[in-house]
Amino acid sequence: MRTVKITSYMNEAQAQALAQFFKRIGFSEFKQLAVSIDEAYLMQEGALKVADALADNGFAPR
Repeated sequence: MRTVKITSYMNEAQAQALAQFFKRIGFSEFKQLAVSIDEAYLMQEGALKVADALADNGFAPR
């Protein structure tokens, strides 16, 4: 599987809200929206990478 780089621009309010979303979402939501358990794990892993990128840019809610 190849690795892709995703770049996005948003304002600070959007970044903060998205960081809060990633903090609040749980595996049950990924599982509910996925077509398989494997896809749910992949979705969660991808979301965590975006959350990490937000944290690297100063958006890491407690």
